[in-house]
Amino acid sequence: MTRSSTTLRPRSRRRLRLLASAAAILTVVGIPVAANARPWEPTDPVPAPAGAATVEDGLRAVSLPGLTRSTYTVTLITGDQVTLTRDGGRYTVTAVPTTRGDGTRPTIDVKVTIGPGGTSTRLHALPSDAQALVASGAIDQKIFDVAWLAAHLERGGNTPLALTVRYGDRPDAAALDKRTSGLSGVTTVAKHPDSGTVDLRVDPRQAAGFWAAVKPNSQLGDFSNYLFDGATPKLSGDAVAIWPTGLRSMKAKPQTDTGQPKYRVTQIVKRKNGDVVYCGTRATTICPVGGFMLAQVAGSAVGSGYESVSARCLDADPCTTFEVTYEVPPGVYEAGGHAVFLLDRREQHLNLELPEFEVTGDTTITLDGDTAQQLTVGTPRPTEVFIGSRTTFRTFANGAGGAVLSFTGYGNSRFWAIPSAPVKVGTFHLGVNWVLGKPMVTMAVTTPKRVELTATLPAEWYKRPDFEVVRFSGRQTLQLVDGGLGRDADFARVNARGKLVLLQIDADKPAGGQCRIGNGQLMRARAAGAVGVLVEPISSGGPWPTMTCWVPVEPDWWYNTEEVADIPYATVSPAEAASLRALLRRNPVKIDVSGYDSVSPYVYTLHTYHEGRIPASLHTEVTDRQLAKVDTSLQGTRAEPASLISSAFRPNETVAAGVPYNYLTDSVQFTTYRGPVSPDLVRNQFYESFGSQPAVRTIDVTDRAGSTTARWSPQPLVPGAPELSPRVFQSQPGKWEGDWSTEICAFCRQGNTFYPITFLVSGANPEQAIGAYVFEPENLHMYADGQELPQASSTMWGATYELPAESRRYRLTARSGGGKTSTTWNFTSAAPTRNEPPKGFLCVEGSGSPCHADPLLFLRYDVDSDLAGAVTAPGRHQIKVAAYHNAPNAPAVRSVALSISTDGGVTWKQLSATAKGGGNYTASYQVPRLAETTGTVSIRASAADAAGNTIEQTILDAFTLTGRR
Repeated sequence: MTRSSTTLRPRSRRRLRLLASAAAILTVVGIPVAANARPWEPTDPVPAPAGAATVEDGLRAVSLPGLTRSTYTVTLITGDQVTLTRDGGRYTVTAVPTTRGDGTRPTIDVKVTIGPGGTSTRLHALPSDAQALVASGAIDQKIFDVAWLAAHLERGGNTPLALTVRYGDRPDAAALDKRTSGLSGVTTVAKHPDSGTVDLRVDPRQAAGFWAAVKPNSQLGDFSNYLFDGATPKLSGDAVAIWPTGLRSMKAKPQTDTGQPKYRVTQIVKRKNGDVVYCGTRATTICPVGGFMLAQVAGSAVGSGYESVSARCLDADPCTTFEVTYEVPPGVYEAGGHAVFLLDRREQHLNLELPEFEVTGDTTITLDGDTAQQLTVGTPRPTEVFIGSRTTFRTFANGAGGAVLSFTGYGNSRFWAIPSAPVKVGTFHLGVNWVLGKPMVTMAVTTPKRVELTATLPAEWYKRPDFEVVRFSGRQTLQLVDGGLGRDADFARVNARGKLVLLQIDADKPAGGQCRIGNGQLMRARAAGAVGVLVEPISSGGPWPTMTCWVPVEPDWWYNTEEVADIPYATVSPAEAASLRALLRRNPVKIDVSGYDSVSPYVYTLHTYHEGRIPASLHTEVTDRQLAKVDTSLQGTRAEPASLISSAFRPNETVAAGVPYNYLTDSVQFTTYRGPVSPDLVRNQFYESFGSQPAVRTIDVTDRAGSTTARWSPQPLVPGAPELSPRVFQSQPGKWEGDWSTEICAFCRQGNTFYPITFLVSGANPEQAIGAYVFEPENLHMYADGQELPQASSTMWGATYELPAESRRYRLTARSGGGKTSTTWNFTSAAPTRNEPPKGFLCVEGSGSPCHADPLLFLRYDVDSDLAGAVTAPGRHQIKVAAYHNAPNAPAVRSVALSISTDGGVTWKQLSATAKGGGNYTASYQVPRLAETTGTVSIRASAADAAGNTIEQTILDAFTLTGRR
């Protein structure tokens, strides 16, 4: 039985226990940056003095108490999903934002704080549109505690979240019923009219609707209004507070008092250049969205966080400079924060990190946003950024520390940082995890003169089911015409047939949205014969006529149940649109358009870092000599799209970001370029199909250029153990072994308990790990001396067996794959005398008693099938079989026998298997015409080693046959 907690669909409790690894998008914060956050609670141990522990000590023993699985996926009350994946002592956290009702997509900060010695860890996922509500205390931050939410999964699935809502006017029971009747996906558990509260259960599948009801407006600048003006953010329907039922946190937390004098730190943040953006109630050139806090890096209160005591804008119309003040004891500090600004109406994300400064008296620090540099990367082939995650990682003098990772949606990963001096205490790095690909559309005016355009597709350019965007495909030169607002009268004035149409947003309902292109506008353009649309991001009509919108402009039908307009479109900047209109007034305009409506033929997954400081230049150039070329193939479907997610761990990191290449809906082949090559960077890659297929993971090191292949989740999958790359252990010695190991020991015996836990593996890619597979108890039987042994049961690991300590022969039978795969093992087992699990594998129950892998034989098969798991008929083909053990120093493999059936296992044909050494065998076979078969090939195989351990395995319908193309 494959048990997974990564699925996005409801499953039974049994199905929620696969320990598969999966990832998606991540934001992690090592120092708190919300206005009311602290590194740890006042009841935690007092921080150790500077120099009391090394950085290595501080990051070795990260733990989240009470969590035992490899993977958890939780749904926040906002509807956003967060996945927590554990690799030994490391964590990958991914957060997938859900589009809000007003069309916005929040950023999500997953804040991780690590106390000295790694003993006090917090992990909160906070969407940007909840920042002000949490900072003000309107919503309890515990609601966004990922570890606490994951503990609910430990007790039986993605259960409804228990919340208490308080109303300020203390309505009676009938009024409480009326208030909650309009909330999506809720069940009322109890009403308390005396306190004006009601206890609710929120269905995770309808959490987005619940959030839309309690927080309908996701206006940029809610946090700015709270920070600068003390404006308390409002919930809807007279609600004034929300907290987990029976568990309300204290809002006020005292600052650390060291008995030393306090000095005033004044932080000035300014940006004179750039577009004006409305940030809450004021026009600004920079909008703070992530909060502000100082963390002491070295001193008498190392690791402590200090909240701001005041904040204000220093000018107006627009506000270009703001000031934040703190009161702190002397020491060395780090400042953090996050802001948004616009360039050419495109959103930019500015890291306000100042890695290190010293306070010996009243101090002023200035962050000049006009000196900020963009984090960019250059590649040998033309690329654009699909998505990225920015990482800052900091360690303190006492070994505490953490990371700040910032994530955006597709097409919106534009990161900036302000250069700094080198750090002198602990370590620091700034980096970006990139997914880049061939530009989806390029445009340039060719007549009357050449003008390059930066045409932008909607953020969700990929083929997300039910949200498809038609894209430009091929190369063509098109004449441009001005379609005005795209109304019937506008098209009556121009000949749009075969042309590209420039349209302004028509915000008058039902034409479109205030800043969304209307479906009717696009449909009329198609009806007029246009072959594409350019959108000018200027709104016309609605409550704010002539409003300049953010780029790119999205389609109105993403947020309504309208017919999808079957015409490609892209957005140009306001300046480019004005230039095009000026050209159209004087001459015919022709535009060269080039694009593709498929998966990018090449993708770059890069991890770039700047060590020790934020340097003056944040550009990284990579060459083919620094990249590994991977011929990648995978299968996704419209119903179950696939994702490839990449992350990487530096030697001192315990959290890492995952960035996805999302919504791959076809059987596809493309080239992945991985790099830059690095001998000490351990990279994770996840393949996940959002449906019935389990998640697949690899862990390796890209330390050299060259060409390899990667076929994801090839069939047939059978019980076994993955191969872990020895380069991982060489890259970061001691970091991926013992308590840091990533996988559970397969068919491991710990003390007198035998755990028949396994994995699903493929011979085509033996390094791919597909979680930990736990058999259904009824599909598992174990015998000694011809007598069946009684099963015991582990809450986490399913069926187990208690065995005598002395060496004895056993027979184990198991069925998997829906009953299609039957396996029988004969082997010898005895109680381990010392702890020796396979390298990179972890004892099931930790280090409580010695464990080892019993010497079971395994088989895996490479049938050289296509992405759909098929080979052609009639035809001659080859099967590669590997016989192997998971136990170290196991006996040599002596023999392998192999047969196939093309009639569903009724008759079998024995094949001649040729030994290739090391337990590897090959056999060729002929299949008849498709009509003479059942459409599948079944496999029957056996193997034996020098000690008499054997395996017999039958896989019915192991792979399929397809007619010769």
